Amino acid sequence: MAVTSAITDLVKSAGELLSSVLGAAYAIVHSFISGLLGLFAGFFAFVGDVGKGVLDLAGGVGKFVAANAAILAVIAAAGYAYVRFVQQPQQQGRKPAVVNGAGAGKKTN
Repeated sequence: MAVTSAITDLVKSAGELLSSVLGAAYAIVHSFISGLLGLFAGFFAFVGDVGKGVLDLAGGVGKFVAANAAILAVIAAAGYAYVRFVQQPQQQGRKPAVVNGAGAGKKTN
């Protein structure tokens, strides 16, 4: 009986050895594939975050430029109105003066 139990224990040990080797190989392959998929997922998340950051930055810069353009447009309109007002002759209900006899003798109603 001792010989048969020794052979039985040897067969059980060989089965356990094979099972542990296959389990370790599975764990190694599984961790490698999980790491690789995590790397790709992290890369795409990184690209998405960078893209979102770039768009947020562009939006902020766009708002800044638009606000400055609006302020510059108001200043330009005020400057244009001032120049037009200054260059217009001041009319206070008087007829224009005759210059060098031009218009002399013509009636205006």
